[in-house]
Amino acid sequence: MNKFRYHIFMGISGDDFADELTRIDWIMFSSIRIRDFVRHVSLSAAQKDKCKSLQNVNRMISHFNHIAKWVANMILLRDKAKHRAQMLEKFMNIALGLRRLNNYNGLAAVLAGINGTAIHRLAQTRALVPADVQKRFARLVILMGTQKSHFAYRLAWENSPLPRIPFIPLHRRDLVSAEEGSKTFVGPNDDRINWKKFEVLGEVLLPIMKSQGTAYPNLAKHETARDLILGCRMPTDDEEIYQRSLQLESSASGPIEPSKKKFPWFAK
Repeated sequence: MNKFRYHIFMGISGDDFADELTRIDWIMFSSIRIRDFVRHVSLSAAQKDKCKSLQNVNRMISHFNHIAKWVANMILLRDKAKHRAQMLEKFMNIALGLRRLNNYNGLAAVLAGINGTAIHRLAQTRALVPADVQKRFARLVILMGTQKSHFAYRLAWENSPLPRIPFIPLHRRDLVSAEEGSKTFVGPNDDRINWKKFEVLGEVLLPIMKSQGTAYPNLAKHETARDLILGCRMPTDDEEIYQRSLQLESSASGPIEPSKKKFPWFAK
């Protein structure tokens, strides 16, 4: 990750990045079998290690975290606030593109990067982003917000036409709640199946299964965008990323400690 990559990144349209992020997410999402979503929340750690098909779920979760850190690192790449603002604006527009594609997983990952502590605190940078872009982006924050158990997202998800990609971490959490909230077997001797539990699981899984049945048409592979998304060597430690943020815009409480001024930004 360096200044050269910054210029390449800025030369690619936001829609191209949204398309490539969606193409990658779709490959991962469509490779997960429905039963593996259930196994991922019901099996023990030892059982999970033996179940190779769960690697597809783990891969998508890891990719979500990678995108969030990638977004933060890209915004923090340049020393000048005006350059960071251009990058932040670009990611806000990429988020809008992901919303238009109904790629809620990719949208949530980009939002996680932009609204993470290291980026959210950059007041000087945010002030340079055009007001109209910030206003459109604010609607996305509300859409993916946690209010009323993600009510806005759930409503949008139910009414989104195919193709679409769900916000995987939330649906996984719903499966965890269903799995831990009720027993599989009930009755005095635990000899009856708790069908109510499976109805709840079905309510979560059936829309996901339906979504896997309709692929995105005309999403061509964008090699340069793919390399920028997946091929960056970058800091992944949250504290290291936060220290970079402090280095660029010190907090109102005072100057940065001398020991924290140096930042090993370019990976060895």
